[in-house]
Amino acid sequence: MEIQFGSQNQSSPKALVIIGVVLFLLGCIWPVIALGDFTDELEAQSWNTVDATVLELEIEKHRYECGDSESGSSTCTDYYANYMLRYVVDGITYSHSDQVKVTYFESRVWEVDYPKDSTREIAYDSEDPNNIDIDQGNFAPFIPPVLVCLFCTFLASLFFIGAFREIFNPRKPVNPDEKSDIPYSDEPLHFTSAKNVWGELHFAHPSVEALARKMKSYSCTDSQIDEFFLMCKKQQDDPNNPKPLSRDWLVEIEEVVENHDSQQNKDFAGNILKGRIVVAGLGIVLLLLSLGLVSPIFLKYGALPWYGWVLALGTLGSIGLSFALTKMAQEMAKFADQGLGEMLLKYANEELHGYYED
Repeated sequence: MEIQFGSQNQSSPKALVIIGVVLFLLGCIWPVIALGDFTDELEAQSWNTVDATVLELEIEKHRYECGDSESGSSTCTDYYANYMLRYVVDGITYSHSDQVKVTYFESRVWEVDYPKDSTREIAYDSEDPNNIDIDQGNFAPFIPPVLVCLFCTFLASLFFIGAFREIFNPRKPVNPDEKSDIPYSDEPLHFTSAKNVWGELHFAHPSVEALARKMKSYSCTDSQIDEFFLMCKKQQDDPNNPKPLSRDWLVEIEEVVENHDSQQNKDFAGNILKGRIVVAGLGIVLLLLSLGLVSPIFLKYGALPWYGWVLALGTLGSIGLSFALTKMAQEMAKFADQGLGEMLLKYANEELHGYYED
């Protein structure tokens, strides 16, 4: 199997930049549309406030057929709050009535917190007291566009970083005439290893690490890789060894790996287990937020705002996905070992002694 070592499959920096710019611009569309309402809300922050009496309140429900003919129509409901307020500014009584479209949760807030004959604090424009803001300081509607913008900006930054790496640190083959993924290094060959936070085995020497990654991608387990390189380390550290191991030995093993009939599996089971840890951690964080924020809101109003549903569904989804990933990793691990690791151990046991011979 030939592996092209070099830049033939590298992404173009120009293409990466274009994709990044497109993602960033897409993320800015919604915030730009909401910018006018946002500036109005900011302006209302400086307005004076007064207690207004709720003279009338009616929550209207408009039901209508929604959906398409293929999937089948269903009934949807829109909610409208019809209200009338009375307030006094500088001895002058003002009345304000309006109909606003609200979500189901917002309709419950009106019914629970601001029923008829209750008082509600509102903000008014001192230059024109008829101009009021019934929900001063409510920036919650602007959170979704900001989150979308941040997410698209994050994705765009990944493409920009990739472009800068290709420009300022392009990957170049150390030896174009040799089809090998084992890099050259001025560092003497050694087999020092350590495990990372995920429990994965890694080697300090870049050439050894490259071979270890390839062995794992061809179905070798961490224990088999560890045992193999322990044999190499024992050989390398032997003071009676007249011919220390070199990169040629690693290239020889690489060829054996590539000629084996096992298929690359990219350690899917191991990656799934790492993903499970991340998902489980996210689920715990969301669970704590749900208990602290969502539960009191639901107990008071019998409904949830959009962010409450995000937290609740995210918690359940994360917990369920964590269990599913665990089961998936267990099933995939059964098919991970394709005999390559055992064969390499036998090969090393038979071949290493040959390095003692002249």
